[in-house]
Formats: sequence, structure tokens, C-alpha cells
Amino acid sequence: MARIHVLPEEVSSRIAAGEVIERPASTLKELLENSLDAGATRISVEVKGAGKKLLRVSDDGHGMEPKDCELCLGRHATSKIFRLEDISRLDTFGFRGEALFSVAAVSRLSIASCAPDAKTGWKVEAEGGKILSSAPAAAAAGTTVEVKDLFYNTPARLKFLKSDAFEKGRLSGIMEEAALANPHVHFSLKSEGRTVLRFEPEPGADAARKAEHRLVSVFGDDLAQNLLSVAGDRPGFKIRMFVSPTNGLVATRNFQHWFVNHRPISARILQQALYRAYGNYRSKDRHPVCVAHLELPADSFDVNVHPGKREIRFKSDREMFELICGLVSNALFKTHVPRAAPTAGRGLHPASGASIFSESPPLYQSTEPFLKLQASPSQAMASEAPSPRWFTPPYRYLGQIERSYLVFEAAGGLFVLDQHAAAERILFEKFLGDLESGRLKSQKLLLPVSIDLPASAAQKVLSQKRRLERLGFELAPFGKTALHVLAVPALFNKAGELNELAHRLIETLENPAGAAQDARRDAVATIACKAAVKAHDALSEKEALRLLEDLKDCRDGSACPHGRRSIMALNREELARRFQRPGAPPL
Repeated sequence: MARIHVLPEEVSSRIAAGEVIERPASTLKELLENSLDAGATRISVEVKGAGKKLLRVSDDGHGMEPKDCELCLGRHATSKIFRLEDISRLDTFGFRGEALFSVAAVSRLSIASCAPDAKTGWKVEAEGGKILSSAPAAAAAGTTVEVKDLFYNTPARLKFLKSDAFEKGRLSGIMEEAALANPHVHFSLKSEGRTVLRFEPEPGADAARKAEHRLVSVFGDDLAQNLLSVAGDRPGFKIRMFVSPTNGLVATRNFQHWFVNHRPISARILQQALYRAYGNYRSKDRHPVCVAHLELPADSFDVNVHPGKREIRFKSDREMFELICGLVSNALFKTHVPRAAPTAGRGLHPASGASIFSESPPLYQSTEPFLKLQASPSQAMASEAPSPRWFTPPYRYLGQIERSYLVFEAAGGLFVLDQHAAAERILFEKFLGDLESGRLKSQKLLLPVSIDLPASAAQKVLSQKRRLERLGFELAPFGKTALHVLAVPALFNKAGELNELAHRLIETLENPAGAAQDARRDAVATIACKAAVKAHDALSEKEALRLLEDLKDCRDGSACPHGRRSIMALNREELARRFQRPGAPPL
């Protein structure tokens, strides 16, 4: 018997649907793009059960004729192309003719549409990809697509969806992305009968002003108000970007959006260009906010890389890299104001416009316990491992360098603590120990602290509410986009840091369930980092000595939980060698 056979249509169609329809959010993306291609200026979305029970998209676009209502559910049915050459000249979102076919294959779907000036509309109902009915309907302008019971016939895929809170966050993210890409269009999202998002275009404004207004509507004032506007025009190219100033970097990459001809895209070369421009101004854990609109000729890029049409290729990566990097670098150079050095540092000037206080990425990854620390000989201050006798009194506190490094003398040598890394390690081990032993304490805030986030980000945080409660946080939704923090871990006494902590926890807690242990460790490290003493904080001698004593008690005090070195030693023998003495005198 032959071992190779042709798959039945019902099997192949559901497999093919998986390339385009991964979850309710990807379904919404395809339907929104169809509405935008139809010239819609108002798009309303309603969901139930996080889009699994119901996902309805209504628009005021130009609608369809009765025959088209049936044909659009067929495979490779499209109004966008007629021959292969048309692909290189497209200015629409979709063109493969697979979106509605794929959605229909894994749901119970209905389409009601009315062509312009038609006296009656038309409605088609389908289930599992098969048309059940096709009949006249009310003459309501535009098109309404209703998707019910998504993945009802592919339960394995339904099982892999995440919590309703997470899926709602993804739906909000798609709406925010579409709103940013099309600031002239009205969008609204209703979930479980309640309006959760509404984006109105600014009436009478030009395109630039509409984009700025939409930016504030999506991101909120805290993120959007200080962004730099960057614009550039070249023959065939038009670019408008909104990016963070050098003192406005945030703790997450989640606020970066790239649009090419209003299409949300992912292109690594663009992100590399952005980060190259910020190279002199950012540390490893800081990221720019970026919303970039690029208008390019249709034949200068290829969107046919993946069925989801998210990834694109440019004809000239080098040209795009230089264009983006050059525009952003120039804007940052013009607006960057270096922080002044303290009095003791007069005469020192930051190189290349970067602050001399900029924190470098960690160069040291700790795997050894505290008293076995081995310094790298490539370091400028090569040293021996701190010996136990170094930490036996007497030792003497000498002071702070740049209000960041604590200098001590012991046993005839020197050792230096990075005050932030040391405090971070101490808090990390204490917090993790309390968490593992069940002794973790939470403290109520006298007044709730409000955190203003985009709706999708707020829902991501709320989707991890139980995990955050185990870490000592109590959160509640406030309004449509903000969160109220009602309680925090007892060791966390910096309410002003909660906004940034929320940004960092968004990424930390998105780890898959299989990495729950790592996610918990990362979350604890993040909280410890934000609660710890910072670089440039002034410390008294008593506080410095207390920090040293607490670090001695850590299981691994050699580095902070993120791998940054916390202590460096220069023993008496090394001091003698550096000054070309024959040897250190006996103590």
C-alpha cells in the first residue's frame, strides 16, 4: 500500500488556519486589517470570553456585494491581486485571501455586509469552513464579522491559550497597535458588555497632530508627554518617529512600535538602528520608547515572509539602518543635557555626550561564593580573593567614591563595595528566604498609588495578579487603563519607584509556566533592585558599615542577583607591587 496520501480538506484547512490564527488576538488583527482595507473610519469591536466565545468587528467601510460575501470565505479568495506582479505594487494589508477562510475553518462565523447605495444587505453564515446559509439582510452600511466559539473544532489549540486576563491583554494590545498606526480612525473595544478602550481622532488636526494626540491616548501622559518628535524626508521615503529623550528611558521594551505604510511590522534591522543611536546614553536595563511611522514605496520591502505578514524584509537593510540611526542620533545629540558632576569631580567631562555616571552593563557573572571571589586579571584593579581575615575587625571605613562605591581598609589592604549591588544582594537573599519560608510580609499603603499604563500593559500585570500577591503586592484596576497599588512587600519602601517596577515586572512575569522558578527568582531580583540603595545616594559611615556586615552574612555576596560585581579587593601585597616595593612589610 502507498504510504503517502492526500490530507482531507477538513484536516488541511484547519492545519493551514494555524499559520494565521493562533489566538483571539491574531483573529482580531486580521479582521481589523480587512476593515481598514475597506476604507473604514469607525471600527467597533466587542468580545466575550476574551474573544473565545464571541469576537465581533463592525466597520463603516464600503461593504460587499452578495456574491462577494460568499466568495470571501473561500481559500485564496482576494480582491487585492490578479497576478504575481501585483504583489510588488500593493498598498493594502491583506492579499493572500486566507484570513477569513482560516477564521471560518476554526469557528462559527457570520458576515453581514451592505455595498454602497444598495437597498438591501447580505448575510452569510458558516461553521467549520462550510457555508450554512446565505440570504438577504438589513441594509446596514459597512460590514460586521461575528466569530463565535473560536477553536471549537480544534480543542488542542484552545487548550494552549492562556488565562482570560492574558488574552484580553493581547486583544487590547492589537487595538492599541491599530490605533497608533491609524490615528485618523475611531476605534472602540467593548469587553463583557463594558467599553474598555475608546480612541477618538482629534478633529480638524493635521496628520502630525493626530499622531501626537493618539500617542497620548494610547500611552497616557506619563509616557507620551516628553517624547521627542523626529521627522525625515527623502525621495520615496517619509519617516516620523516619537522617541524617548536620553533621560526618559524606561525599564521595558514593550513600548516600541514600528509601522510601515500603517502596517505593524517587526524588523530587527530597525531595532538595531534605534539601539545604536542610544548607545552612549543607555545602560543595559534601560530602553527607549519608540513609535515610528515609515512611508515607503511598495516595491522597497517584502511582507510576504510569513503568513502573519508581521516580519518584513527591506531591499536595502543598510540604507534603512543608516536612515533611522542617523535621524535618532541627531535628535538625541541636539537635546541631550549631561548631568553635572559633583563638586569633587569638577574638571571631568562626559565623553561623547554621555554622563560620567552612566551605569555600564555587567561585566562579571558570579558563580562562586563570597569568600572564593576571584578577580579577572584583565581588570584594571586585579586583586586576590577577599580572605576571611579581611572581614574580622578591625577594619576602617574610608569613605565614598562618586557616592557609589564604599572604600574600606582592612589587614593593610583595601576593598571596595558597589553600594547598590551589595544592597541588592542583601535584599534579594532576605526576600527570597522569607518567600520560601512563608514569612514574607506585606504592608498596606496609607493611600493607593496610581500607576498609569497603556491598557494592554495594565491587563498584563493584572493577568499575573495571583503571582504578584504571593510576592506581597495587592493590585486593583482603576479606571480603564490605570492600576491602584494597595499593598507592597514590607521591605519595599519606595512608592515613587512603583511605576518603573511595574514596567519591569511586565516582562519578568511573562515567562512561560515551565520556567516558574526562574520567573520567581527574576521577579524577586527586580523587586530587590528597585528597593535597594541606589548609586549616587549619600551614605553615612554607620550605614556603610551596616551594609558590609549584612553582606558578610549572604550566601553569595560576590555579586548582585543580576551578575554585577558587588566587591573588589586590593590586598597589601598587590599594593606593594603596584608601587614597585620589594614586598609588603609584616603586620
